[in-house]
Amino acid sequence: MNDHQLLCFLTVSRTLNFSNAARELYCTQPALSYQIRSLEKELGTDLFQRSTTHVALTEAGRTLLPHAQEIYRRFLNARNELRPYARQKHLLLNLPLVLLQRDPVYPILMERLHTAFPGYELEIRTDPVQGSLHRFLTTEADAAVYLPLTALQPEIEQTPLVKNFCYLVAAPKHPLAGRSDLLPGDLSNLLIYCEPIFGVLAEHLQSLPEMPYTPPRFRIVETYETVYASLLAGKCLLLSPMKYPTYPDAWYHPVQMSFPMPDTVLLTLRDDPRPEIAQLRQIFQQVYREFFDGVA
Repeated sequence: MNDHQLLCFLTVSRTLNFSNAARELYCTQPALSYQIRSLEKELGTDLFQRSTTHVALTEAGRTLLPHAQEIYRRFLNARNELRPYARQKHLLLNLPLVLLQRDPVYPILMERLHTAFPGYELEIRTDPVQGSLHRFLTTEADAAVYLPLTALQPEIEQTPLVKNFCYLVAAPKHPLAGRSDLLPGDLSNLLIYCEPIFGVLAEHLQSLPEMPYTPPRFRIVETYETVYASLLAGKCLLLSPMKYPTYPDAWYHPVQMSFPMPDTVLLTLRDDPRPEIAQLRQIFQQVYREFFDGVA
């Protein structure tokens, strides 16, 4: 039994819905089911009664629940007490690829961070955030820039950075070039590239219920050189939450979404006691506010 299995068990116990629990944990339903089955196998008993329309705790599940809640609470308390001793002089930040390769705010941000944390090793990763966000921030990163589409766990602090919109970047040769106020149906079966941070938005667009059209074909950006060549030739589109100076303003076309676009946020653990984390939140928010207010 590990902390991730406990978190999965507690989330399903609270929601009594595997789909809702998977969305809350930012993982796929098969991955969540695998964690529950592994826990049940280890304990030698079923914890949930499952049917196509109903999920309920078994008697064994009800017996385990208060113990799991207490174990997980103690784990969180112990982790928080140990945080001042861990990763000293080291901060690991998970940033989206677009921030490093295209976003002009990145050099400003890194300059501020190095000034604020002299002597610290600032490690930057660009891995897409997968699985439980709480576990990710506990074991893999001190902070992460993210685009949340659903409610996050209450243990996660969201520091808003910038308000997003939904734009499609289309070069003059693309059939949609020159169109304004695109609707999701206009994107039927088109090839659309997006950065890993916007992958959750792409998944959301593909899973919208009752779509009377073939959903777009999304691809995650790997190298911008390849994407730019295809974009210039009118062979693809690029999904973007804001207008970057990389492309001419006329290439950006707003898309009317049936749901509000989420803000880009900085994710940290709400109860992280380290002063560095509070300073990180302040620096990220200040730099984004200065830069994007200036651009606007």
